[in-house]
Amino acid sequence: MVRLLNKLLIYFFDLLYIVMFAFAIGFVKHFRFDCSVIDFIVATILYTALRFYLHKKKYERFSQKFSLQVVFLWLYQFLLLALPTTLVWVKKTFPVQNPDLTIMTLQMPVDGFVSVFIQDFFSRVGFYALVLSLSLLWPICDLYQNLKFRKVFFAIAFIVIFIAGSFPFWNAISPKARQQYIDYYFNSPAEPAHSKFYQDKFVLYSPEMVSADDTTRNLVFIYVESFENTFLKFTPEISQLYKQGLVFSDKFPYGGGKNIIGAATTISSMVSKTTGMPLLCGSSVMNNFGKTGETFFDSLPGIYDILHQFGYRNFYVQGTPARFGATGPFFLAHGIDELYDKDDIEKALEARGETYRRRGPGVADADVFNYAKSILDTLGHAPFSMTVTTIDTHFPRGFLDRRCKIKPANSSDGAYYAAVLSCTSKRIGEFVKWIQEKPFGSNTEIVIAGDHLFMTKSPFPVSKQSDRRFVNIYINPKKTSTQTRRKYTSFDSAPTVLETMGFNLEGHRLGFGASLLSEEKTLVESMKERQLVHLLRELSGSIEYNALFQSKAP
Repeated sequence: MVRLLNKLLIYFFDLLYIVMFAFAIGFVKHFRFDCSVIDFIVATILYTALRFYLHKKKYERFSQKFSLQVVFLWLYQFLLLALPTTLVWVKKTFPVQNPDLTIMTLQMPVDGFVSVFIQDFFSRVGFYALVLSLSLLWPICDLYQNLKFRKVFFAIAFIVIFIAGSFPFWNAISPKARQQYIDYYFNSPAEPAHSKFYQDKFVLYSPEMVSADDTTRNLVFIYVESFENTFLKFTPEISQLYKQGLVFSDKFPYGGGKNIIGAATTISSMVSKTTGMPLLCGSSVMNNFGKTGETFFDSLPGIYDILHQFGYRNFYVQGTPARFGATGPFFLAHGIDELYDKDDIEKALEARGETYRRRGPGVADADVFNYAKSILDTLGHAPFSMTVTTIDTHFPRGFLDRRCKIKPANSSDGAYYAAVLSCTSKRIGEFVKWIQEKPFGSNTEIVIAGDHLFMTKSPFPVSKQSDRRFVNIYINPKKTSTQTRRKYTSFDSAPTVLETMGFNLEGHRLGFGASLLSEEKTLVESMKERQLVHLLRELSGSIEYNALFQSKAP
Protein backbone atom coordinates (compact mmCIF):
# COMPACT_ATOMS: atom_id res chain seq x y z
CA MET A 1 0.00 0.00 0.00
CA VAL A 2 2.81 2.39 0.92
CA ARG A 3 4.65 1.54 -2.29
CA LEU A 4 1.49 2.20 -4.32
CA LEU A 5 1.00 5.54 -2.56
CA ASN A 6 4.60 6.50 -3.31
CA LYS A 7 4.11 5.65 -6.98
CA LEU A 8 0.91 7.69 -7.18
CA LEU A 9 2.62 10.67 -5.55
CA ILE A 10 5.52 10.37 -7.99
CA TYR A 11 3.09 10.46 -10.92
CA PHE A 12 1.22 13.37 -9.34
CA PHE A 13 4.37 15.48 -9.06
CA ASP A 14 5.46 14.45 -12.54
CA LEU A 15 2.16 15.79 -13.85
CA LEU A 16 2.62 19.00 -11.85
CA TYR A 17 6.04 19.53 -13.41
CA ILE A 18 4.66 18.99 -16.91
CA VAL A 19 1.81 21.45 -16.33
CA MET A 20 4.30 23.93 -14.86
CA PHE A 21 6.53 23.62 -17.93
CA ALA A 22 3.54 24.00 -20.28
CA PHE A 23 2.37 27.21 -18.63
CA ALA A 24 5.95 28.49 -18.56
CA ILE A 25 6.13 28.02 -22.34
CA GLY A 26 2.75 29.74 -22.77
CA PHE A 27 3.80 32.63 -20.55
CA VAL A 28 6.99 33.20 -22.53
CA LYS A 29 5.02 33.16 -25.81
CA HIS A 30 2.02 35.30 -24.82
CA PHE A 31 3.03 37.08 -21.59
CA ARG A 32 0.00 35.66 -19.83
CA PHE A 33 -0.86 32.60 -17.76
CA ASP A 34 -2.08 30.35 -20.57
CA CYS A 35 -1.04 27.29 -22.57
CA SER A 36 -2.15 25.34 -25.63
CA VAL A 37 -2.18 21.61 -26.45
CA ILE A 38 1.08 22.08 -28.36
CA ASP A 39 2.66 23.73 -25.30
CA PHE A 40 1.57 20.74 -23.20
CA ILE A 41 3.05 18.24 -25.71
CA VAL A 42 6.35 20.14 -25.84
CA ALA A 43 6.43 20.30 -22.03
CA THR A 44 5.84 16.53 -21.80
CA ILE A 45 8.74 15.84 -24.17
CA LEU A 46 11.07 18.20 -22.29
CA TYR A 47 10.15 16.77 -18.91
CA THR A 48 10.52 13.16 -20.11
CA ALA A 49 14.00 14.01 -21.39
CA LEU A 50 14.85 15.65 -18.06
CA ARG A 51 13.63 12.62 -16.09
CA PHE A 52 15.66 10.29 -18.29
CA TYR A 53 18.75 12.43 -17.70
CA LEU A 54 18.21 12.43 -13.93
CA HIS A 55 17.73 8.66 -13.96
CA LYS A 56 21.00 8.23 -15.81
CA LYS A 57 22.70 10.45 -13.22
CA LYS A 58 21.27 8.23 -10.46
CA TYR A 59 19.02 10.94 -9.06
CA GLU A 60 16.21 8.41 -9.01
CA ARG A 61 16.92 7.97 -5.29
CA PHE A 62 14.95 11.15 -4.70
CA SER A 63 11.81 9.51 -6.00
CA GLN A 64 11.94 6.89 -3.26
CA LYS A 65 11.48 9.54 -0.58
CA PHE A 66 7.98 10.42 -1.64
CA SER A 67 5.45 10.20 1.17
CA LEU A 68 2.70 12.28 2.67
CA GLN A 69 5.41 14.29 4.42
CA VAL A 70 6.69 15.42 1.03
CA VAL A 71 3.24 16.70 0.10
CA PHE A 72 3.04 18.72 3.30
CA LEU A 73 6.57 20.04 2.77
CA TRP A 74 5.65 21.17 -0.74
CA LEU A 75 2.52 22.93 0.54
CA TYR A 76 4.64 24.49 3.28
CA GLN A 77 7.08 25.92 0.74
CA PHE A 78 4.34 27.05 -1.61
CA LEU A 79 2.51 28.98 1.11
CA LEU A 80 5.75 30.40 2.46
CA LEU A 81 6.63 31.76 -0.98
CA ALA A 82 3.10 32.74 -2.02
CA LEU A 83 1.81 34.62 1.02
CA PRO A 84 4.32 37.51 1.11
CA THR A 85 4.31 37.85 -2.68
CA THR A 86 0.51 37.81 -2.62
CA LEU A 87 0.58 40.85 -0.36
CA VAL A 88 2.88 42.63 -2.82
CA TRP A 89 0.49 41.73 -5.66
CA VAL A 90 -2.50 43.00 -3.69
CA LYS A 91 -0.70 46.28 -3.00
CA LYS A 92 0.10 46.77 -6.70
CA THR A 93 -3.28 45.61 -8.00
CA PHE A 94 -5.78 47.17 -5.60
CA PRO A 95 -6.06 50.69 -4.16
CA VAL A 96 -5.27 49.56 -0.60
CA GLN A 97 -4.22 53.10 0.38
CA ASN A 98 -7.83 54.16 -0.18
CA PRO A 99 -9.98 52.15 2.27
CA ASP A 100 -13.25 53.64 1.01
CA LEU A 101 -12.52 52.60 -2.58
CA THR A 102 -11.12 49.19 -1.61
CA ILE A 103 -14.08 48.29 0.59
CA MET A 104 -16.54 49.53 -2.03
CA THR A 105 -14.79 47.46 -4.72
CA LEU A 106 -14.88 44.32 -2.59
CA GLN A 107 -18.59 44.76 -1.89
CA MET A 108 -19.67 45.11 -5.50
CA PRO A 109 -20.39 42.04 -7.68
CA VAL A 110 -17.47 41.54 -10.10
CA ASP A 111 -18.83 38.55 -12.05
CA GLY A 112 -16.46 37.60 -14.88
CA PHE A 113 -13.66 39.80 -13.60
CA VAL A 114 -12.90 37.16 -10.98
CA SER A 115 -11.27 35.08 -13.74
CA VAL A 116 -9.23 38.11 -14.85
CA PHE A 117 -7.80 38.64 -11.39
CA ILE A 118 -7.21 34.91 -10.87
CA GLN A 119 -5.27 34.76 -14.14
CA ASP A 120 -3.26 37.83 -13.21
CA PHE A 121 -2.57 36.39 -9.75
CA PHE A 122 -1.30 33.07 -11.09
CA SER A 123 0.83 34.70 -13.78
CA ARG A 124 2.51 37.00 -11.25
CA VAL A 125 2.42 35.06 -7.98
CA GLY A 126 1.13 31.52 -8.25
CA PHE A 127 3.30 30.49 -11.19
CA TYR A 128 6.56 31.63 -9.61
CA ALA A 129 5.63 30.23 -6.19
CA LEU A 130 4.89 26.89 -7.87
CA VAL A 131 8.18 26.87 -9.79
CA LEU A 132 10.29 27.79 -6.77
CA SER A 133 8.50 25.44 -4.38
CA LEU A 134 8.97 22.49 -6.72
CA SER A 135 12.57 23.45 -7.45
CA LEU A 136 13.41 23.57 -3.75
CA LEU A 137 11.46 20.44 -2.87
CA TRP A 138 14.38 17.99 -2.75
CA PRO A 139 16.76 20.21 -0.72
CA ILE A 140 13.97 20.87 1.78
CA CYS A 141 13.23 17.14 1.98
CA ASP A 142 16.87 16.40 2.76
CA LEU A 143 16.94 19.18 5.34
CA TYR A 144 13.74 17.91 6.95
CA GLN A 145 15.05 14.33 7.16
CA ASN A 146 18.39 15.27 8.72
CA LEU A 147 17.42 18.16 11.01
CA LYS A 148 16.73 17.65 14.71
CA PHE A 149 13.71 19.46 16.17
CA ARG A 150 12.60 19.90 12.59
CA LYS A 151 8.94 20.57 13.36
CA VAL A 152 9.78 23.43 15.72
CA PHE A 153 12.37 24.79 13.30
CA PHE A 154 10.01 24.80 10.32
CA ALA A 155 7.17 26.35 12.34
CA ILE A 156 9.40 29.18 13.59
CA ALA A 157 10.90 29.69 10.11
CA PHE A 158 7.42 30.00 8.60
CA ILE A 159 6.30 32.59 11.15
CA VAL A 160 9.49 34.65 10.89
CA ILE A 161 9.59 34.70 7.09
CA PHE A 162 5.87 35.45 6.82
CA ILE A 163 6.09 38.37 9.24
CA ALA A 164 9.20 39.69 7.50
CA GLY A 165 7.42 39.48 4.14
CA SER A 166 4.23 41.07 5.46
CA PHE A 167 5.86 43.98 7.25
CA PRO A 168 6.65 46.06 4.12
CA PHE A 169 3.02 45.66 2.97
CA TRP A 170 1.56 46.68 6.31
CA ASN A 171 4.07 49.49 6.71
CA ALA A 172 3.23 50.86 3.24
CA ILE A 173 -0.37 51.54 4.32
CA SER A 174 -0.68 54.80 6.20
CA PRO A 175 -1.70 54.66 9.89
CA LYS A 176 -4.90 56.53 9.04
CA ALA A 177 -5.83 53.98 6.36
CA ARG A 178 -5.02 51.08 8.70
CA GLN A 179 -7.33 52.56 11.32
CA GLN A 180 -10.12 52.88 8.74
CA TYR A 181 -9.85 49.17 7.89
CA ILE A 182 -9.90 48.25 11.58
CA ASP A 183 -12.88 50.51 12.26
CA TYR A 184 -14.84 49.14 9.32
CA TYR A 185 -14.29 45.43 9.98
CA PHE A 186 -14.10 45.32 13.78
CA ASN A 187 -15.99 48.31 15.19
CA SER A 188 -19.77 48.51 15.26
CA PRO A 189 -21.30 51.23 13.05
CA ALA A 190 -22.79 54.25 14.74
CA GLU A 191 -26.54 54.51 15.24
CA PRO A 192 -28.30 56.15 12.25
CA ALA A 193 -28.75 59.89 12.70
CA HIS A 194 -30.17 62.77 10.70
CA SER A 195 -27.74 64.41 8.26
CA LYS A 196 -27.58 68.20 8.27
CA PHE A 197 -25.29 67.93 5.25
CA TYR A 198 -28.05 66.15 3.29
CA GLN A 199 -30.71 68.58 4.45
CA ASP A 200 -28.62 71.63 3.48
CA LYS A 201 -27.01 70.49 0.23
CA PHE A 202 -29.17 67.86 -1.47
CA VAL A 203 -31.74 68.84 -4.11
CA LEU A 204 -34.31 66.14 -4.88
CA TYR A 205 -35.74 66.40 -8.38
CA SER A 206 -39.36 67.33 -9.01
CA PRO A 207 -40.92 67.81 -12.50
CA GLU A 208 -41.50 71.55 -12.08
CA MET A 209 -37.75 72.07 -11.55
CA VAL A 210 -36.87 71.40 -15.21
CA SER A 211 -37.89 73.21 -18.38
CA ALA A 212 -36.57 72.91 -21.91
CA ASP A 213 -35.59 75.30 -24.69
CA ASP A 214 -37.48 75.12 -27.99
CA THR A 215 -34.91 72.58 -29.17
CA THR A 216 -32.66 70.31 -27.14
CA ARG A 217 -29.77 68.12 -28.17
CA ASN A 218 -29.74 64.37 -28.50
CA LEU A 219 -27.18 62.78 -26.17
CA VAL A 220 -24.45 60.22 -26.76
CA PHE A 221 -22.73 59.50 -23.44
CA ILE A 222 -19.51 57.46 -23.64
CA TYR A 223 -18.16 56.10 -20.35
CA VAL A 224 -14.50 55.20 -20.82
CA GLU A 225 -13.30 52.65 -18.29
CA SER A 226 -10.64 53.91 -15.83
CA PHE A 227 -9.73 56.81 -18.12
CA GLU A 228 -7.82 59.77 -16.68
CA ASN A 229 -5.85 62.79 -17.83
CA THR A 230 -2.45 61.13 -17.23
CA PHE A 231 -3.20 58.83 -20.20
CA LEU A 232 -3.70 61.55 -22.82
CA LYS A 233 -0.20 61.37 -24.27
CA PHE A 234 -1.10 57.88 -25.51
CA THR A 235 -4.52 58.88 -26.91
CA PRO A 236 -4.08 61.37 -29.79
CA GLU A 237 -7.71 61.19 -30.94
CA ILE A 238 -9.12 61.94 -27.49
CA SER A 239 -6.49 64.64 -26.96
CA GLN A 240 -7.70 66.30 -30.16
CA LEU A 241 -11.31 66.11 -28.94
CA TYR A 242 -10.13 67.80 -25.74
CA LYS A 243 -9.11 70.81 -27.83
CA GLN A 244 -12.38 70.85 -29.79
CA GLY A 245 -14.84 70.29 -26.95
CA LEU A 246 -15.94 72.07 -23.79
CA VAL A 247 -13.73 71.03 -20.87
CA PHE A 248 -14.00 72.18 -17.26
CA SER A 249 -11.02 71.75 -14.98
CA ASP A 250 -8.79 73.30 -12.36
CA LYS A 251 -5.77 71.69 -14.07
CA PHE A 252 -4.80 72.89 -17.52
CA PRO A 253 -4.34 72.23 -20.36
CA TYR A 254 -5.60 68.69 -19.71
CA GLY A 255 -7.73 68.28 -16.63
CA GLY A 256 -11.11 66.92 -15.64
CA GLY A 257 -13.05 65.92 -12.54
CA LYS A 258 -11.80 64.79 -9.15
CA ASN A 259 -12.35 61.30 -7.81
CA ILE A 260 -14.37 61.26 -4.60
CA ILE A 261 -15.73 58.51 -2.35
CA GLY A 262 -19.09 57.26 -3.48
CA ALA A 263 -18.13 57.85 -7.11
CA ALA A 264 -14.88 55.94 -7.57
CA THR A 265 -16.01 52.58 -8.99
CA THR A 266 -17.87 51.82 -12.22
CA ILE A 267 -21.40 51.63 -10.84
CA SER A 268 -20.90 54.29 -8.15
CA SER A 269 -19.52 56.77 -10.68
CA MET A 270 -22.43 56.13 -13.05
CA VAL A 271 -24.95 56.57 -10.25
CA SER A 272 -23.22 59.81 -9.25
CA LYS A 273 -22.91 61.12 -12.81
CA THR A 274 -26.59 60.50 -13.59
CA THR A 275 -28.28 61.39 -10.27
CA GLY A 276 -25.87 63.61 -8.35
CA MET A 277 -25.98 61.12 -5.47
CA PRO A 278 -22.98 59.11 -4.19
CA LEU A 279 -23.23 55.34 -3.89
CA LEU A 280 -21.62 54.70 -0.52
CA CYS A 281 -20.56 51.64 1.50
CA GLY A 282 -22.55 50.49 4.46
CA SER A 283 -25.72 48.84 3.21
CA SER A 284 -26.20 45.14 3.81
CA VAL A 285 -28.08 44.67 0.52
CA MET A 286 -25.24 45.81 -1.76
CA ASN A 287 -23.80 42.34 -2.29
CA ASN A 288 -27.09 41.19 -3.82
CA PHE A 289 -27.17 43.76 -6.62
CA GLY A 290 -26.78 42.27 -10.04
CA LYS A 291 -27.26 38.73 -8.73
CA THR A 292 -30.88 39.11 -7.65
CA GLY A 293 -31.86 42.03 -9.90
CA GLU A 294 -32.68 44.05 -6.80
CA THR A 295 -32.42 47.79 -7.38
CA PHE A 296 -31.62 50.80 -5.25
CA PHE A 297 -32.45 54.52 -5.17
CA ASP A 298 -35.70 53.64 -6.97
CA SER A 299 -37.37 56.94 -6.04
CA LEU A 300 -34.28 59.01 -6.91
CA PRO A 301 -34.70 60.39 -10.47
CA GLY A 302 -31.68 60.72 -12.75
CA ILE A 303 -31.00 62.25 -16.14
CA TYR A 304 -32.56 59.34 -18.06
CA ASP A 305 -35.78 59.62 -16.03
CA ILE A 306 -35.89 63.33 -16.87
CA LEU A 307 -35.14 62.77 -20.56
CA HIS A 308 -37.82 60.08 -20.66
CA GLN A 309 -40.37 62.58 -19.35
CA PHE A 310 -39.45 64.92 -22.23
CA GLY A 311 -40.10 62.23 -24.84
CA TYR A 312 -36.58 60.84 -25.28
CA ARG A 313 -35.91 57.18 -26.10
CA ASN A 314 -32.99 56.08 -23.97
CA PHE A 315 -30.61 53.32 -25.08
CA TYR A 316 -27.77 51.72 -23.14
CA VAL A 317 -25.06 49.44 -24.61
CA GLN A 318 -22.30 47.71 -22.67
CA GLY A 319 -19.86 44.95 -23.59
CA THR A 320 -20.11 43.18 -20.23
CA PRO A 321 -23.07 41.32 -18.68
CA ALA A 322 -25.81 43.69 -17.52
CA ARG A 323 -25.45 42.33 -14.00
CA PHE A 324 -21.82 43.53 -13.89
CA GLY A 325 -21.67 46.11 -11.12
CA ALA A 326 -25.50 46.02 -11.04
CA THR A 327 -25.58 48.51 -13.94
CA GLY A 328 -28.43 46.73 -15.73
CA PRO A 329 -30.93 46.64 -12.86
CA PHE A 330 -30.13 50.22 -11.88
CA PHE A 331 -30.51 51.84 -15.30
CA LEU A 332 -33.58 49.84 -16.32
CA ALA A 333 -35.22 51.24 -13.19
CA HIS A 334 -34.05 54.77 -14.02
CA GLY A 335 -35.34 55.71 -17.44
CA ILE A 336 -33.43 53.45 -19.83
CA ASP A 337 -35.89 52.04 -22.38
CA GLU A 338 -33.66 49.48 -24.08
CA LEU A 339 -30.51 47.95 -22.60
CA TYR A 340 -28.14 45.71 -24.56
CA ASP A 341 -25.22 43.80 -23.06
CA LYS A 342 -22.59 41.20 -23.96
CA ASP A 343 -25.10 38.45 -24.78
CA ASP A 344 -27.06 40.67 -27.18
CA ILE A 345 -23.90 41.83 -28.96
CA GLU A 346 -22.55 38.29 -29.35
CA LYS A 347 -25.87 37.01 -30.72
CA ALA A 348 -26.06 39.85 -33.25
CA LEU A 349 -22.50 39.29 -34.43
CA GLU A 350 -23.00 35.54 -34.74
CA ALA A 351 -26.23 36.08 -36.70
CA ARG A 352 -24.35 38.23 -39.21
CA GLY A 353 -21.48 35.75 -39.38
CA GLU A 354 -19.05 38.29 -37.97
CA THR A 355 -16.23 37.43 -35.62
CA TYR A 356 -15.94 39.08 -32.26
CA ARG A 357 -13.29 39.17 -29.58
CA ARG A 358 -13.99 38.26 -26.00
CA ARG A 359 -12.09 40.41 -23.55
CA GLY A 360 -12.17 39.10 -20.01
CA PRO A 361 -15.85 39.02 -19.06
CA GLY A 362 -17.04 40.92 -22.13
CA VAL A 363 -16.53 41.73 -25.80
CA ALA A 364 -14.05 44.18 -27.28
CA ASP A 365 -14.89 47.88 -27.45
CA ALA A 366 -14.83 47.82 -31.26
CA ASP A 367 -17.78 45.40 -31.26
CA VAL A 368 -19.62 47.52 -28.68
CA PHE A 369 -19.30 50.66 -30.80
CA ASN A 370 -20.38 48.79 -33.94
CA TYR A 371 -23.47 47.53 -32.13
CA ALA A 372 -24.29 51.06 -30.94
CA LYS A 373 -23.97 52.26 -34.55
CA SER A 374 -26.45 49.61 -35.70
CA ILE A 375 -29.00 50.96 -33.21
CA LEU A 376 -28.37 54.62 -34.04
CA ASP A 377 -28.87 53.86 -37.73
CA THR A 378 -32.46 52.74 -37.04
CA LEU A 379 -33.56 55.86 -35.15
CA GLY A 380 -35.83 58.44 -36.72
CA HIS A 381 -36.24 62.08 -35.77
CA ALA A 382 -37.48 61.51 -32.21
CA PRO A 383 -35.05 62.73 -29.53
CA PHE A 384 -32.82 60.03 -28.08
CA SER A 385 -29.95 59.31 -25.74
CA MET A 386 -27.38 56.58 -26.32
CA THR A 387 -25.07 55.53 -23.49
CA VAL A 388 -22.06 53.35 -24.33
CA THR A 389 -19.62 51.91 -21.81
CA THR A 390 -16.17 50.57 -22.70
CA ILE A 391 -14.17 47.80 -21.03
CA ASP A 392 -10.82 47.41 -22.85
CA THR A 393 -8.96 49.82 -20.52
CA HIS A 394 -10.05 48.06 -17.31
CA PHE A 395 -7.34 47.74 -14.68
CA PRO A 396 -4.95 46.07 -13.91
CA ARG A 397 -3.62 45.62 -17.50
CA GLY A 398 -6.49 46.21 -19.87
CA PHE A 399 -7.45 43.98 -22.81
CA LEU A 400 -5.68 44.51 -26.12
CA ASP A 401 -7.84 43.84 -29.18
CA ARG A 402 -5.77 41.71 -31.54
CA ARG A 403 -7.44 43.40 -34.51
CA CYS A 404 -5.87 46.70 -33.51
CA LYS A 405 -2.71 47.48 -35.47
CA ILE A 406 -1.12 49.23 -32.49
CA LYS A 407 1.13 46.82 -30.59
CA PRO A 408 3.06 47.15 -27.28
CA ALA A 409 6.55 48.63 -27.64
CA ASN A 410 7.93 46.01 -25.25
CA SER A 411 6.79 43.33 -22.79
CA SER A 412 6.26 45.65 -19.81
CA ASP A 413 2.82 46.25 -18.31
CA GLY A 414 3.14 49.97 -19.05
CA ALA A 415 3.80 49.37 -22.75
CA TYR A 416 0.91 46.91 -22.97
CA TYR A 417 -1.52 49.32 -21.31
CA ALA A 418 -0.28 52.20 -23.48
CA ALA A 419 -1.15 50.14 -26.57
CA VAL A 420 -4.61 49.41 -25.12
CA LEU A 421 -5.17 53.13 -24.52
CA SER A 422 -4.11 54.02 -28.05
CA CYS A 423 -6.49 51.43 -29.51
CA THR A 424 -9.37 52.69 -27.36
CA SER A 425 -8.64 56.27 -28.40
CA LYS A 426 -8.74 55.24 -32.05
CA ARG A 427 -12.09 53.46 -31.59
CA ILE A 428 -13.62 56.45 -29.81
CA GLY A 429 -12.28 58.89 -32.40
CA GLU A 430 -13.82 56.84 -35.21
CA PHE A 431 -17.14 56.57 -33.36
CA VAL A 432 -17.33 60.33 -32.72
CA LYS A 433 -16.50 61.10 -36.35
CA TRP A 434 -19.16 58.62 -37.52
CA ILE A 435 -21.79 60.36 -35.37
CA GLN A 436 -20.78 63.82 -36.58
CA GLU A 437 -21.18 62.73 -40.20
CA LYS A 438 -24.71 61.40 -39.66
CA PRO A 439 -27.84 63.55 -40.31
CA PHE A 440 -28.54 63.65 -36.57
CA GLY A 441 -24.93 64.57 -35.76
CA SER A 442 -25.39 68.34 -35.84
CA ASN A 443 -28.07 68.11 -33.15
CA THR A 444 -26.28 65.56 -30.97
CA GLU A 445 -24.11 66.32 -27.95
CA ILE A 446 -21.38 63.79 -27.23
CA VAL A 447 -20.06 63.46 -23.69
CA ILE A 448 -16.84 61.50 -23.14
CA ALA A 449 -16.14 60.76 -19.48
CA GLY A 450 -13.77 58.51 -17.61
CA ASP A 451 -15.94 56.63 -15.15
CA HIS A 452 -13.23 56.92 -12.49
CA LEU A 453 -9.45 57.03 -12.14
CA PHE A 454 -7.26 53.99 -12.74
CA MET A 455 -7.84 51.98 -9.56
CA THR A 456 -4.28 52.08 -8.25
CA LYS A 457 -1.63 54.70 -8.88
CA SER A 458 -1.19 55.68 -12.51
CA PRO A 459 0.81 53.06 -14.47
CA PHE A 460 2.83 55.94 -15.92
CA PRO A 461 5.07 58.50 -14.19
CA VAL A 462 3.04 61.35 -12.64
CA SER A 463 4.57 64.40 -10.99
CA LYS A 464 1.77 64.57 -8.40
CA GLN A 465 -0.88 61.94 -7.72
CA SER A 466 -3.16 64.81 -6.65
CA ASP A 467 -3.10 66.13 -10.25
CA ARG A 468 -4.94 63.07 -11.56
CA ARG A 469 -8.44 63.77 -12.93
CA PHE A 470 -11.02 61.67 -14.76
CA VAL A 471 -11.50 62.88 -18.34
CA ASN A 472 -14.69 64.84 -19.04
CA ILE A 473 -15.40 66.38 -22.48
CA TYR A 474 -18.60 67.96 -23.86
CA ILE A 475 -18.63 67.92 -27.67
CA ASN A 476 -21.18 70.02 -29.59
CA PRO A 477 -23.12 71.29 -26.54
CA LYS A 478 -26.16 73.54 -27.15
CA LYS A 479 -25.07 75.79 -24.30
CA THR A 480 -21.49 76.57 -23.42
CA SER A 481 -19.45 78.70 -21.04
CA THR A 482 -16.26 80.73 -21.11
CA GLN A 483 -15.72 80.19 -17.38
CA THR A 484 -14.16 76.73 -17.55
CA ARG A 485 -11.78 76.89 -14.60
CA ARG A 486 -13.85 74.80 -12.23
CA LYS A 487 -13.21 72.20 -9.55
CA TYR A 488 -15.81 69.45 -9.55
CA THR A 489 -16.65 65.77 -9.03
CA SER A 490 -18.98 63.23 -10.65
CA PHE A 491 -21.89 64.69 -8.65
CA ASP A 492 -21.81 67.76 -10.94
CA SER A 493 -22.16 65.78 -14.17
CA ALA A 494 -25.96 65.32 -14.17
CA PRO A 495 -26.99 69.00 -13.96
CA THR A 496 -24.20 70.00 -16.36
CA VAL A 497 -25.20 67.42 -18.99
CA LEU A 498 -28.84 68.53 -18.85
CA GLU A 499 -28.05 72.23 -19.14
CA THR A 500 -25.52 71.78 -21.97
CA MET A 501 -28.25 69.86 -23.86
CA GLY A 502 -30.64 72.82 -23.62
CA PHE A 503 -32.59 72.11 -20.44
CA ASN A 504 -32.98 74.62 -17.62
CA LEU A 505 -32.69 73.55 -13.98
CA GLU A 506 -34.22 75.64 -11.24
CA GLY A 507 -31.29 76.73 -9.06
CA HIS A 508 -28.91 74.95 -11.48
CA ARG A 509 -28.62 72.04 -9.05
CA LEU A 510 -29.55 68.35 -8.98
CA GLY A 511 -28.73 65.96 -6.15
CA PHE A 512 -25.44 67.08 -4.66
CA GLY A 513 -24.34 68.49 -8.02
CA ALA A 514 -24.19 71.97 -9.51
CA SER A 515 -24.25 72.85 -13.21
CA LEU A 516 -20.79 73.95 -14.32
CA LEU A 517 -22.47 76.39 -16.72
CA SER A 518 -23.77 78.35 -13.73
CA GLU A 519 -22.08 80.38 -11.03
CA GLU A 520 -23.24 77.92 -8.37
CA LYS A 521 -20.32 76.52 -6.40
CA THR A 522 -19.73 72.78 -6.43
CA LEU A 523 -19.19 70.92 -3.16
CA VAL A 524 -15.42 70.75 -3.67
CA GLU A 525 -15.37 74.48 -4.39
CA SER A 526 -17.41 75.38 -1.30
CA MET A 527 -15.42 73.33 1.21
CA LYS A 528 -12.10 71.54 1.64
CA GLU A 529 -11.96 68.09 0.12
CA ARG A 530 -11.06 66.54 3.48
CA GLN A 531 -14.21 68.03 5.02
CA LEU A 532 -16.34 66.78 2.12
CA VAL A 533 -14.98 63.24 2.46
CA HIS A 534 -15.78 63.31 6.19
CA LEU A 535 -19.35 64.48 5.51
CA LEU A 536 -19.88 61.81 2.85
CA ARG A 537 -18.70 59.09 5.24
CA GLU A 538 -21.18 60.32 7.82
CA LEU A 539 -23.89 60.49 5.15
CA SER A 540 -23.68 56.73 4.49
CA GLY A 541 -25.05 56.02 7.96
CA SER A 542 -27.69 58.73 7.99
CA ILE A 543 -31.44 58.17 8.20
CA GLU A 544 -32.08 60.24 5.05
CA TYR A 545 -29.52 58.46 2.88
CA ASN A 546 -30.56 54.93 3.82
CA ALA A 547 -34.25 55.74 3.43
CA LEU A 548 -33.62 57.02 -0.10
CA PHE A 549 -31.22 54.16 -0.85
CA GLN A 550 -33.77 51.48 -0.02
CA SER A 551 -36.80 53.37 -1.33
CA LYS A 552 -38.99 51.77 -3.97
CA ALA A 553 -40.59 53.52 -6.91
CA PRO A 554 -44.28 54.34 -6.41
